[in-house]
Amino acid sequence: MDDQLAINEADISFEILFHQNPHPMWIVDVDTLRFLLVNEAAIKHYGYTYQEFLQITLKDIRPKDEHADMKAMVKRIKHNETVTKNLTHIKKNGTCIYVQITSYRVMFHQKACRMVLINDITEQRVKDQKINDAWVRIYQTLESITDGFITIDPKWRITYWNKEAESTFSIPKETAVGKLFWKICPHGKGHELFQRLKEVMHTGDKSTFEIYLDRYDKWLCITAYPGANGLTIYFQDITGQKRDAEQIQLKNKHLDEIAYINSHIIRKPIANIMGIVNSLEDDLIGYEYFENALKMLKASAEELDRTLMVINNRVEQVNTVLPASRKKHLSQ
Repeated sequence: MDDQLAINEADISFEILFHQNPHPMWIVDVDTLRFLLVNEAAIKHYGYTYQEFLQITLKDIRPKDEHADMKAMVKRIKHNETVTKNLTHIKKNGTCIYVQITSYRVMFHQKACRMVLINDITEQRVKDQKINDAWVRIYQTLESITDGFITIDPKWRITYWNKEAESTFSIPKETAVGKLFWKICPHGKGHELFQRLKEVMHTGDKSTFEIYLDRYDKWLCITAYPGANGLTIYFQDITGQKRDAEQIQLKNKHLDEIAYINSHIIRKPIANIMGIVNSLEDDLIGYEYFENALKMLKASAEELDRTLMVINNRVEQVNTVLPASRKKHLSQ
C-alpha cells in the first residue's frame, strides 16, 4: 500500500488535475463506498450539491439491479492500480447515463481510496445503438426479400451473401463471405457472368442483364451497381418466366402451323369443291335430285370455309394480344 499515490489537497497540481478538470471526478472510500471529495464538473453533471454528494454512496448513482455487480467489481479492483470500465450511472433527476470510468488507487487522508475520472459516453452510445438498429433492420430486409443480394469488395471478395443467394447457388453464407467471387460461384473468370461484372467494376456504369447459368440450369436477371466499396448485385431467378416464354413460343408456333394448314392446305380442296359445284349448277338445272345434292354440298363447303376463317381469326387474335413482355422473351 505504500506505493499508492498520496493526495495532497494543497498541491497546485492536484488542484488543476482534480478541481479544474472539465470531466467529473471524485474520490470514494472503497470500504464504505462514500464520496469523500467531488469536483465542480461532477456537481454540475450529476445535479447533486457538494454536501448532497457527501451524504450518498456509489449505490445511489447505480441502478439497483447492478448493485451486486458493483460490489463484486469494487472488491475486485480494490487494490488494482488502474481500471477502466463502462458503467451505467443515474443522475439526481433519475436520468440514466452511460459512462466510461477510469479508477486510480490513491491515499486520501491516510486512507486507501479510489480516485475516479468519468467520461459521459451516452451520446455516442445512443448513436451507436441507432446505427446498430439500422443495420439490424437492413439485415432483416436483405434476408427477407425474394431477390438475391450480394456485395463484393474491389478485390473481388464477397462481403455479403443473403438467403436468396444461398438458395440460388446452394452455397451457405458462412462458406461464401470472405471468399473470392469467382471461386465461390463455380463459373471461373472465363464465364460470361464474371466478364459482365468485371466490365461494371471497370467502367463504373450500372448494368442490367440476363444470363443463363448452365451449371445450375437457371436464368438470372442481374443488376450490378458499382461503387467505392466494390459491387452491389441484385438478382432474380427468372427461370420460370423463361420456361413460360418457351412454352408460349412453342404454342404460338403450333398456332401459326394451324393457321397455315387452314389457309393453304384445307381451304384449297374446299375451293376446288366449290368451283366444281358452281360449274355443275347450270348443267343440272331441272334435275331436282342432283340440284338438292349440289345445294347441300355447296352449303356444307361454304360453312366449312366460314369455320376455317373463324379459326384463323382466333389464331390472329391470340398473336395480337400476346403481352409485350412475352413477345420480348420470344424474340430473345
